[in-house]
Amino acid sequence: MKNIMAKVDKSTDSNTLFNVLPAVPLFDYIKCPLSRWTFRIKPIREWTEKTCEGKTLNLFAGRTKLNIDEIRNDLDDEALAEYQKDALQFVKEWDGERFDTVLLDPPYAYRKSMEMYKGIKASPFRQLKDELPRILKPNGIVITFGYHSNTMGKNRGFEVERIALFSHGGAIHDTIASVERYCRQHRHTVYVKPPARGQILI
Repeated sequence: MKNIMAKVDKSTDSNTLFNVLPAVPLFDYIKCPLSRWTFRIKPIREWTEKTCEGKTLNLFAGRTKLNIDEIRNDLDDEALAEYQKDALQFVKEWDGERFDTVLLDPPYAYRKSMEMYKGIKASPFRQLKDELPRILKPNGIVITFGYHSNTMGKNRGFEVERIALFSHGGAIHDTIASVERYCRQHRHTVYVKPPARGQILI
């Protein structure tokens, strides 16, 4: 189920803007192998390509191009990216069109960050998240990958819409992806129950 926008007449003089969200975030459980590069894993890559909406900023792009309309950035000079900046620097300096989707697949731990970026310390993730709404379109989404559901949060104007758990088996950490909708510009949020099995939403 995708978020939808609706204008509802409250009176003859004004409209009230509603954002319609599932009452409970949708959940995907997918078994797949593990790779150092997230998007080289076919089930994760296909899920991501299906979930992204419109023009996408891939801030930690890595070495796998996605079959979407993406702007690619990565601090790694061996990544397949048009930009090679620290993620926070990129966001602060971006003065182009806002994005429909921002895709975040940062190194999941300090050690991994130092290995992937050859000892270069990346900016704090919290500061990056604080800056993201400036470059995201109203009703846009942020997709965040990690070992836990570390999300943008309601304080920044976001609502969780979908969570995906990619299970790699054994004692290996699962990969978790959170999809959040930017709702701060809406005065009202309406929550609806997910459809019953076999039910079609119109």
